Amino acid sequence: MAETFEIDRVDRIADILYGVAVADGLICYGPLGQRVGILPHYLGPHLEKVSRRAAERGEPIWSALVVGKETRRPHEGFYDLARRMRPEYENLGDDVLWQKERERCYAAAH
Repeated sequence: MAETFEIDRVDRIADILYGVAVADGLICYGPLGQRVGILPHYLGPHLEKVSRRAAERGEPIWSALVVGKETRRPHEGFYDLARRMRPEYENLGDDVLWQKERERCYAAAH
């Protein structure tokens, strides 16, 4: 039963991030965690599941839209994951990689 609940959370996170993309926005880890009942520092594995599933479906890496409150940028784990999932990002700087993936998110939602 716990696995079903986790999948439900992954689905909920994906839905929230799609809504953020529709608004051409970003969401901080804290508010996202509150919406799905997960402490912000435990979101990483869930965001990775959302991202992997989306990439397998040919969708953008939705976790590009989740940022830190102070930095207004994704945590380092996002960049590492994006480079593992998209070979074309291997030699890109963080800023360019993040911009490209945000644009993919926004384009997919419109």
